[in-house]
Amino acid sequence: MSNNSVTPSKIVREFNAPRQLVFDAWTNVEHLNNWMFPMQGCSCEFVKADIKTGGSSLHKVTMPNGHEMWLFTQYEEVSSPEKLVFLQYFSNENSDIVPMQHIPNWPKDMLATLSFAEAEGKTTITFLWEPRNPTAEEIIAFEATRADHNKGWGAGMQQLQIYLSSL
Repeated sequence: MSNNSVTPSKIVREFNAPRQLVFDAWTNVEHLNNWMFPMQGCSCEFVKADIKTGGSSLHKVTMPNGHEMWLFTQYEEVSSPEKLVFLQYFSNENSDIVPMQHIPNWPKDMLATLSFAEAEGKTTITFLWEPRNPTAEEIIAFEATRADHNKGWGAGMQQLQIYLSSL
């Protein structure tokens, strides 16, 4: 455990959809498989999903070039439709946590906290992303990529926007 702290990355997005639908898009596999990837041409497949407080999931994102990325998620809080808190890890197909291959010293424990607020039929997500109990080396890796954080989760939010507008 470390006493090191870091300011979370923050992404705020508004969606032209009711809060319950937006929350469900983050917690129901039927929705997640349609948007939980960084760009068009990717696919997502949840192979295990127990999306509830204390539950976990395992999914695979396949990139357009065929590269597969496995992600294991542990849910700390699932409070419909207000809040979602989870830790997400790079993993293999057996849910074994593995280091991120292309960024040395990437934080092992990445915490995501999502708040969902509705006003006039639109939903705003405030997404905070931060390492939990990072080492000094992990903070350096996180901060070195801060300018790109919006490219990953921000691109995923764009896929969510496209998906929700198709419903």
